Amino acid sequence: MQIKPSKSVLAKRRLLNYLISFESVLLVLLTVVAVQVRNIGEELAFKNDVKTYALLISFPVIWLCSLSLFGAWDMKILDNHIDGYRRLLKSSFMTFLAFSSASYLFNIQISRFVILFSLFGGTILHLILRWIFLRIVDKKLKSKEFKSQWLVLGNSGQEVGLIHKLGVSEKVELRYKEILISRYEFSKWVDEVTLQITLSKCSKVLLADPHEFSSLQIEQLIWSIQQTGAEFLVYDRIGLTASQNQLSYNGGTNWVSVGTAQISDSLRVLKRLFDLTLVIPSIIVLFPLYIVIAFLIKFESRGKLFYTQERIGQNGTLFKFPKFRSMRPGSDALRLGILGRPDQGMRERDKSDPRITRVGRVLRRFSLDELPQLWCVLKGSMSLVGPRPILPEEAPQLGDFHFRRQIAKPGLTGIWQVSGRKDTSWEERMALDIKYVQDWSLALDLILIAKTIRAIISGEGSY
Repeated sequence: MQIKPSKSVLAKRRLLNYLISFESVLLVLLTVVAVQVRNIGEELAFKNDVKTYALLISFPVIWLCSLSLFGAWDMKILDNHIDGYRRLLKSSFMTFLAFSSASYLFNIQISRFVILFSLFGGTILHLILRWIFLRIVDKKLKSKEFKSQWLVLGNSGQEVGLIHKLGVSEKVELRYKEILISRYEFSKWVDEVTLQITLSKCSKVLLADPHEFSSLQIEQLIWSIQQTGAEFLVYDRIGLTASQNQLSYNGGTNWVSVGTAQISDSLRVLKRLFDLTLVIPSIIVLFPLYIVIAFLIKFESRGKLFYTQERIGQNGTLFKFPKFRSMRPGSDALRLGILGRPDQGMRERDKSDPRITRVGRVLRRFSLDELPQLWCVLKGSMSLVGPRPILPEEAPQLGDFHFRRQIAKPGLTGIWQVSGRKDTSWEERMALDIKYVQDWSLALDLILIAKTIRAIISGEGSY
């Protein structure tokens, strides 16, 4: 039994078709413009032969094939933007390899400018335009006209609560179906589920707790739901399966291998180069601001210019963590007495912390007190993006699983900083940090840096 796709699904397909058409035309125009700009006032930089023109014509074709191969136009990118950017960067890299290899194998001389302008310029332009496109799509799909409906399969519990929060953030209407397979025959319960999907035109079905079912029942449930045209999702309880899995075929059966976190030794080198490329010019440009902030701090109150703490860094090692001083001298000894240990009431106590100076509140509002940590990034004890370092006295609150966040270098910014900062609970913060470690990519770092700028301007969770 199949149902007519919901308005939101049809809208997604239509918008993706627009994106595919637009990007296809864009790639062709980029190649043409690159050749024309390179040869203004000059003779053609390449020989007038069939091989050269064939390679130039194939350039946008290769790129389009790479975009398709890596799923850069899959409907999933509308829900997972970061994955969409990652796929776009992968396709650009593969295009560069394919084009360079073809040029070398067939001994075709193509202007470097044409390649750089078309590929690197095109990639940056693609990222910008895709960001604009996804913003428009989000706004359109969250409107009342295309409001989606999701069906949640589960009884009351933590997982159902998490799905409820997800539904609120995504602005979708949630419908619930209790798991009552102990009272009814399983096949009858599945028929009730598919009927509810059909009548409500649900676009997604979320299984909150798969442990209620046997493997055979889950297989039957998935098959029945897929026949309705709805997308089936299962809550990943351990938080590792999605980002660290690899299918392995052993002994005639399939196994899912859960590997180590994404930040391998080779990727650490890339991340370090990325940090240095951004932090060195940032320190130079921001140096006059350092002088102004230092003057204001000294003008308001006596005491040291910098406030330095010990924080827990990568693999649990301690390091010196500097900030511009935003509190009155001697405030550190009063911390536990005023704020106590992190709990649900922490954010309210932070907002009314009497130790913060007037200049300090301004610095904290725009995160300017964090600027000295750029030197930690330069030295290598921190990274631009990563889990926020915690205090040694907070370490006992880390469970065995939470300690996974220490695999990465602590960051100047991260997912927590762009997700509400101090408006999030301790558990939410730990979950965000672990998600970063498991899902790390260069594209993710770029996106988080861009979101950090917006978060600083809005001041959300900053006090």
